[in-house]
Amino acid sequence: MLLAKPAPRSDECLVSYLIRVSEQNGFKHIGHLLHYAGLNWKNNRAPIHQLLSGECDAAPLLSTLGLSEYQSKITPVYRSFQRVIDTPYILVKSPRVCPECLEELGYCKYQWALLPVVACSRHKSILVDQNPATGKNLGWYRQYLNRFDGGDCPIKTAGAHAPSSSIQQCLHIEALLAGKQPGCSSPVVLMGLEFREVLSLIHFIAHYQARLLAGSFNPVALQSYELAHVYENVWQTLQAWPDSFYSLLSQYVDRPMSSKGQAGLNKHFRDLYERLHRQQENRGIARIKAEFDRYIEEYWPGVLEPERITRIQLASTARNIISKKEAARILGSRLERIDKLVQQGRITPIVFKGKAHYQRDQVEALANEISSNWTMAEACEALEVTRYQLKQLLDAGAIRAIQKPDSLNRDWVVDKLGCLDLISVLRSNARKSEPPSGALSMAGVQRQGYSIVQLVMAMQSGELQYSVAADVDSTASLSQFFGFKINNMA
Repeated sequence: MLLAKPAPRSDECLVSYLIRVSEQNGFKHIGHLLHYAGLNWKNNRAPIHQLLSGECDAAPLLSTLGLSEYQSKITPVYRSFQRVIDTPYILVKSPRVCPECLEELGYCKYQWALLPVVACSRHKSILVDQNPATGKNLGWYRQYLNRFDGGDCPIKTAGAHAPSSSIQQCLHIEALLAGKQPGCSSPVVLMGLEFREVLSLIHFIAHYQARLLAGSFNPVALQSYELAHVYENVWQTLQAWPDSFYSLLSQYVDRPMSSKGQAGLNKHFRDLYERLHRQQENRGIARIKAEFDRYIEEYWPGVLEPERITRIQLASTARNIISKKEAARILGSRLERIDKLVQQGRITPIVFKGKAHYQRDQVEALANEISSNWTMAEACEALEVTRYQLKQLLDAGAIRAIQKPDSLNRDWVVDKLGCLDLISVLRSNARKSEPPSGALSMAGVQRQGYSIVQLVMAMQSGELQYSVAADVDSTASLSQFFGFKINNMA
């Protein structure tokens, strides 16, 4: 029988409880205690990971020792990760403690055994997991709960304050574990997610941030301060979501997975996409996938061929970033014309892998502007005037030009809507009665000294009275006006 039978605390880690029991009963470590309880593992070893996760049922061992029943809070958390869509990294390999909490409470909290909890939110310090004097990790098989193996002095806080992002992450995780709503300082992208979904999302980003630097993310092998640094970068990414995720993806342009340029870049994104697709039942991963799909559609010209990967949910078959050749096709122009439009500031190039690309919506808007207005020939045909007369109207401002010829452009674009509005005004100014005797035709009034510009201005000002034909082939034509009568000679 045991000499001391302390009661477990409600938020205590099971292994912490077993260390306390073995310490108070004179055992060298928990392996000897469990051997005494009948575990009979070789060399007095203990199934630490299985005890933490709940895979090993500790109830018979505790019953044999005459100890109170223990309800692990880690077990339901761990079991929620058993599906293949979640991160395999949940529990720490070596124990971590907050020395100040340990001194105050006398036990280790179960939260400290979970990877994302790298700091004490109460004392704002990184959890201690390594002996600064020897460089050895804190062990599960230590004789005293508050000391390193073979140490005489209690574990001390490292002294450095934990980053605010680490504290925020720990508060978020602790709130989820307690069934509470995380605080408003948490990233919006994490809202509404369960603990396993949050951790899967965090580890997914951490993995690809490490891969970007040609490294690997193995959280169980990292010290607390190293893992805190990794999580700090991830948390900052989540706080600036989704722009920060787009920035992360953009960095793969300069760091492809192979020296084969575009092929290496494609390999990066195919690999990333396949992982996203396999795990999309996880709502955390699904949120990453939604932004990945949006990024590919909006920003990457041909980085993934749709016929090769059909699972990307693009809103349309046309991507917003297009090549110079595609821009020229939309505008119906030569390739050289695109360069001139850039010089004019009409379209903005986007440099990708050393080549200029363009925004489809910007090019299509320009194409629509050109097609919905008139060229010089179309305006002459619609207004039934000569090119010389139209040029006079354009130079005088009687008709507005959307685009004029210059050193970078040889074509006119005439404001179609403005022309139609002008004709509408002239029609409304026409007399409603029959033309008087002696009225002149348009050619006749021009022979009286009126140029085409003076004629249009006089019609607008009322200097000329005129009629409009009831039946005309083109309602935009100036030839529909006749029966001019001069009120006041200029």
